[in-house]
Amino acid sequence: MERIYAWLGWAVVGAVLMGAGLWIYQTWEVTQPVPFNHKKHVEFGIACDACHVGAKDSAKASVPNISTCALCHQPGKASPKTPKALEQYMQEMKPIPWKKIYEAPRHVRFSHVRHVEKGGLDCRICHGEVGKMERPLGRQPVPLRMERCMECHRKERVTTDCMACHR
Repeated sequence: MERIYAWLGWAVVGAVLMGAGLWIYQTWEVTQPVPFNHKKHVEFGIACDACHVGAKDSAKASVPNISTCALCHQPGKASPKTPKALEQYMQEMKPIPWKKIYEAPRHVRFSHVRHVEKGGLDCRICHGEVGKMERPLGRQPVPLRMERCMECHRKERVTTDCMACHR
């Protein structure tokens, strides 16, 4: 009987720690190196996949690098519209050290092309209203949770077989 109580005690401790870890993960906010304004870029008519290459036609989407930014922002020609931090990265030809916000667990297979191009999903379904944000993302506006994915898969009538998404 003592073993059962000991096991239950450790199970409760584990559940509390997992819950605390999940809460910290979802509320923790990072500071990005460039004060990126998604709203302003959307107002200019720039689509998500113009900066996040691969968001429609690849398994993974990229984060913008200086060569992507330089398509619109002229390196060496500072303007009031170009943040000083971005200007510095472009002048030094250094990659922008963006801090990762979205990351699927290692055991999950996620493909942007399957969801966006083939599935016809809008970026906002998984990423929220990022296009209305005037500050750079510091945390996930929409938490990545299996229940949310399953709800969408059932609604869209696509497979809910574990092996379709899990390794």
